[in-house]
Parts: sequence; C-alpha cells; structure tokens
Amino acid sequence: MSQTDPSGPSASLGRKDLSTIHAVAQSLAIGPMFSTALLLGLVSNPATGAGWNATLAILLAGLGVLAIGYAVTLYARRFAGAGAVYEYLTHGAHPWVGVLTAGVFFLGTLFLGGGGIYLGVGLLSEGAWEAHISDNAPAWWVFGLIGLVIVLVLNHLGVRLAVRAMLTFAALSFVPMLTLAIVILAKGGADGISLSVFDPGETSLFGVAGGGVLGGVLIGILLFVGFEAAASIGEESHDPHRSIPRAVLFTITASAGFYVVMAFAFSMGYGKSAVNEGAWALSPGAVNEMATRYIGSWYGAILDVVVILDAMALALAICVTIGRGYFALARDGLLPKAFARTSRFGTPWVGNLMVAVGGIGLMLVSWLANYQGRFVAPGPDGQLGPIFPSDGYATFILSATVGSFAVELVYVILAVVAFALVRQSGSNLWQYAVIAVAVATPVLAYYGALNPAPHDRTNVNWEAFYWTIGVVAVAVLWFVVVLVMRPVNVRRAASHAAEHHGVPPLDEGLDFEPLPEREMPL
Repeated sequence: MSQTDPSGPSASLGRKDLSTIHAVAQSLAIGPMFSTALLLGLVSNPATGAGWNATLAILLAGLGVLAIGYAVTLYARRFAGAGAVYEYLTHGAHPWVGVLTAGVFFLGTLFLGGGGIYLGVGLLSEGAWEAHISDNAPAWWVFGLIGLVIVLVLNHLGVRLAVRAMLTFAALSFVPMLTLAIVILAKGGADGISLSVFDPGETSLFGVAGGGVLGGVLIGILLFVGFEAAASIGEESHDPHRSIPRAVLFTITASAGFYVVMAFAFSMGYGKSAVNEGAWALSPGAVNEMATRYIGSWYGAILDVVVILDAMALALAICVTIGRGYFALARDGLLPKAFARTSRFGTPWVGNLMVAVGGIGLMLVSWLANYQGRFVAPGPDGQLGPIFPSDGYATFILSATVGSFAVELVYVILAVVAFALVRQSGSNLWQYAVIAVAVATPVLAYYGALNPAPHDRTNVNWEAFYWTIGVVAVAVLWFVVVLVMRPVNVRRAASHAAEHHGVPPLDEGLDFEPLPEREMPL
C-alpha cells in the first residue's frame, strides 16, 4: 500500500481482511507466560498483596475483568476503528470524554507494553543467559533494545506478520507452562494440596494486615490489561462487530483459567509458610525455580525461552495498539500529522515509534532514579531493606503499576458509560449487574492497592499513584490545548469509526437502538 496523505481524512491502514483468529491472537498476546514469570508472584506479596490467598485474588480479578470485557463488547458491537477506546467513548459518550480518555489510555499504555515490557524482556534475557550460558551476560538493557528493534521491524512490515509471530510465540508457550503446573500438583507440591487458598480468612479481604485479597486483585487485574487490544485492529477486520467481541471474551476466559491454575500450582509448589514469607513474591526467577525443583534444570531452561518468546508476543501486540492509537488521533487532527503517516505495508510507522520513546525513557529512569534503594520494607530482622533485586526490576514493577492505574481508570469510565448502552438495550437486570461489577472491580482494586501503609514513596503503589496523577495531568493539558486550538477537530473526533446498527452478534436477543444525536461543544 502506498503512503497516504497523513493530514487528510483519507489516511488509512491495511486491507480489511483480518478475521476472528487475528483478533484472538492480538488479544491473547497479553503475555500470560511473561506475566506468570514476573507479575503473578506479586499477587502473593504478604505486604501489599494477597499472600496465601493469591489464587483467590486472581479468580476475583478474572471475574471482574470478564465483566469489564463484557462492557467493552457493548461498544465493539457498535463501533470499529483503529483507536479502540478513543472511538468507543467519543461515540458512546461525548467527544470530550473520548479525546481526554484516549490521552490517559495511550500514555498509560506506554508504561506497560509500550515501555515497561522492554525492561522485562531485558531482565528475563539477562537472567536466562546467566543461568544457562555464562555469568558474563550482556547488560539487561542490551537485550531490551534488541527486543525493541525486533518489535518495530515486525510491526513495520505488516500487522499480519506481527500477528503470525504472536500466534507462533503463544503456541510454543502454553503447553510447557501448563505441563509444569500439572507436574507440581501431581507431586503434591511442598506440603500437599490445600484448598485453603480460597478462604479469605487466611489473610484479609480489606487489607487490615497488609494488602489483603483486594490488594492482590489490583495486581491480578494487571495480568489481564491489554485484553482490549483486539479492538485496535477493528479498522482492518472484515467483520469487527462479530470477531472483536468474541476475541475479547474468549481471551479473558482462557487467560483467567490459565492464571488460576498457575497460581494454585505455584502456591502448592512453594507451600503456605514460604508464600507467606514472600518466597514466591520476591523470587526473581520463580518459574525457573519451580521447574528446577519439580522437573529439572533443563526444563527451567526451556521455560526461560518460552517466557521470553511470550514477552515478545506481548510487546508486538501492544505496539499494534499504540501505533494505531496515535495514528487515529493524528488522522483526526488531534496530534501532529506525522503520526498519521503509514508505510507501504499499511502500518503506522511513526505511531509505532512511540514504543521506543516509552522503552528508552524507562531505561533512563531505571538508571537515574535508584528505585531499588527507595522501595524498602522491614526484613526478618526488622531493618529496612530493598524489596526488589535491582533498579531495573524495581522500575519495571513501578511502570507496570502506573500503567495499571491509568488503564484501570479508563476501564471505570468505559463501564460507567456502558450503563447508557444497557439502558437502551431494554434494561435487562443481569446486564446492569454485570456492568456494576465492571465498575466495582477496579475501584476496589485501587482501595486494596493504596490502603496498606506506608502511605509514602517507599511504597511502590503510592509512588505509582503519583506518577499516574502526572499521566492524567499531561492528558488534561493536551486535551485543553487541542480543545482551544482545534475545536472543530474535537467536535469531529472519531468520525471515521462507522456505527453498526445490526443485531449484535454475541447476543441475538440484545438489539440496540441507535444512540441519540449528541450535543457538540461550541
């Protein structure tokens, strides 16, 4: 495809020939193996997470995210575009809401797969090298930059190539990881199999003694962030109003089942006392540790490669989301027109470069901020000490939490606005209940994350909260500037995202009436 005029409304992406399997691949590349390696254990953190109730926290997070996913499908059945959340809220609520929320969403996503993922790729690769090749591994940031280049090249050459890579990486990842879980459980774990992980009385629900179950739910939701990624290829799908809703719900359901199984297996693998002492949460290589203990070091090497491949799949998927998001905003005149430039492969190559801004920017933060020394907690001897093994790892956790806070704020807004869509569908009580759960899940997660002491910047969640305030402030500033300087563009935001008035494909009994014409700001 030849390069289009980036400033005109005709700017477009590739052919409209992507199917449900492409949408599933885009959503399913949320990095389940990568998250199992670097994030899943944090749910069990006895200070800020759910401790022995990590499996329960993940189950609750999965059910809550499924409700959020249902809210997203209400929009996906109606609207399709490259900006996803941007088009959904612009048409479903108001242009002001859509534009401002897009700013929060795409900035927040830069802290996740648009930036933080490359810290994760680097740290995982460095650890695998040192464990299986030699002690003289290249610095983690070298691996991170290599991963960044690979992602940019594959996404530049076309979304179909990127999607094929995602599917390949995912197929090579699931079986070895699930095999590990089965072996751990078959061997009875460290102390036998116990269902007490589902008893909230083992820790606390509201964080009276640490983060509690709800503190774990915040991190549990983080495991699923990115499930809405399928919506970013809506403009290139031949039937987005059918394929994207199905991909979203399938992804959440499959991922939730996988995370619950892995959390249960790892809890049993470590044993109750070790989990409650932070052995799983603070381990920099929990997957390798479990594989070596229950199968052998050779299997740990296989899983290290599996996790790195899965991390690359996640990086590819988030690059697709970010590149198309900035493309959509620029096409509508809300960002500099350069962001709407497309390559001869029909890819938003300038928008894709934002992942380099996020990745390299966070690498600089890891070198300059000394977060390993700042995030401290009392040790067994009562003395304060670092809770993360390195500055890079501490920065990765911080960036993931910032991204989670920002994206979950967007989830709240999506869910609140979805009440209007439910009302127009005929006011089914069960739908109101599902959307209520969608609103409550991130709100309760915020409470669980920010309730534990200390309420200062030695607590990674509170430091992330302050960063998130900065993200929102930047988004508000950008919104005010475009509203003042380009009011017509704001009024016409997301006009390319056509509304679909047919019968929603996932629920033949749910027939929406067209939304009323919205009032445009003067």
